[in-house]
Amino acid sequence: MDVLELGLAGKVAIVTGVARARPRLRRAVRQERLEGGRVRRRKDVLERAVDAIQKTTGGDILAMATDVTHGPEVEAFVAATVARFGGVDILVNNAGTSSAAGFEQVDDATWQYDFDSKVMGAIRFCRLVIPHMKRRGGGRIINVTTVGVRRRRRARCRPA
Repeated sequence: MDVLELGLAGKVAIVTGVARARPRLRRAVRQERLEGGRVRRRKDVLERAVDAIQKTTGGDILAMATDVTHGPEVEAFVAATVARFGGVDILVNNAGTSSAAGFEQVDDATWQYDFDSKVMGAIRFCRLVIPHMKRRGGGRIINVTTVGVRRRRRARCRPA
């Protein structure tokens, strides 16, 4: 397989949510041999993803099941990445779930969890890695999300 050279050799990347990411993102991570973290709370899913990436790339991967909605876990993950690799060059915020339900069917708890994992999780990681990126002369942050769409028949609103 031909690999597109993007100048990422030797770069340290934290990629959240890659254990269950879309196949194209997973393939890109494997192709570019990114090093660093892989975040997923389900240990079995995480281990399978790490195994697949290591078999393809032979890269050094730090895998820690981390809940991005829990600040101390995010802090521990970033600290472990920096301790092992010496810094962070790239952050890909890809963690989060998606509710494939109609707007009016999603309850407050689900909205709050989606917000905490997608928005606050990304904010937590950004806040923690930016100082490390600055020390290395810069870095890149990529935010990926989904809106969870399910095709439905158009609701008809009729005047009372």
